[in-house]
Amino acid sequence: MTKQETPNAAIKKIDWAEQFINQHLHAFRCPYCHEAMVSSENHSVVCEKGHRFNISKKGTLHLMKQNANTDYDATLFHHRYELSQSGFFEPLLEAILPHLSGKEEKFIVDIGCGEGSHLSWLSKRVKAPLCGMDIAKEGIHQASVHFGNEALFFLGDLANLPFADESCGTLLNILTPSNYQEFMRVLAPGGTLVKVIPGNDYLSELRKQLYRSNPEKQTYSNADILERVKTECPQVIFEEVRYTVDLTEETYRHLLEMTPLYWGASDEDKAYSNAHPLSQVTVHYVVAIVKKPKTNRKKYGIINLLTSRRPNNGIQRFIFS
Repeated sequence: MTKQETPNAAIKKIDWAEQFINQHLHAFRCPYCHEAMVSSENHSVVCEKGHRFNISKKGTLHLMKQNANTDYDATLFHHRYELSQSGFFEPLLEAILPHLSGKEEKFIVDIGCGEGSHLSWLSKRVKAPLCGMDIAKEGIHQASVHFGNEALFFLGDLANLPFADESCGTLLNILTPSNYQEFMRVLAPGGTLVKVIPGNDYLSELRKQLYRSNPEKQTYSNADILERVKTECPQVIFEEVRYTVDLTEETYRHLLEMTPLYWGASDEDKAYSNAHPLSQVTVHYVVAIVKKPKTNRKKYGIINLLTSRRPNNGIQRFIFS
């Protein structure tokens, strides 16, 4: 994979989105009737049965049957954007990069893309067409403001993905819910699902501080999620990514305001956490890598344990297959 050319900033976002959809029209399907999209003109997309989806001036679309209720608001996405710009997620993205599809004609889709920072980072390193979808209107709005013309951003439902069968090369599912049946439907044979799960030590220092008066919430286990992934995708390989981040007062504020951990804390613990910014935090993920078989035959791995360490970024990786 090589660095993708920088999009032409002079092109209006609405026109760029229409061009993108026209180039990949066969890869989309209608979220209402599941028929193919057949035309994209006059800044709208139409399916075989006449359902029409308008492209906004920001270059975004609404490809959901109904609006979704979400607690993720503009403030949260602003803080996530600022945290992303500090490089907080870069070691994770570097670990993910080797698993992305090299097929330039197949989509890389970030399901639950939020304000689009992950796709923006990837857009400078891959040539595949990029799509970002989320149920949160504010996330898609901010993605289009910050990163329009780098990827197609739209509102979409993971239980009803607006993609044709086998149209995607890679699905990214980073710290968000999953629908494995839909994921396998839209993945091309040989395509990859990359699901990122919080590790047991994810933001452990912050968790202990935010729940200092509630010891039961100071620890976390991802065992149920890992078991579910193994049940749904027996061919899964798990990689463990762990690093520490030095925090300034500013990046600490962004982290505090971004994480849903903050929502469940008591007023007293929130006040304490605001008054005592952390200087360092552990970032710990388990990355599930699921390859869709090139045939219908299921593949089951043999249990192995491999370890490797990258010398410069402090990531230790454990691979179970």
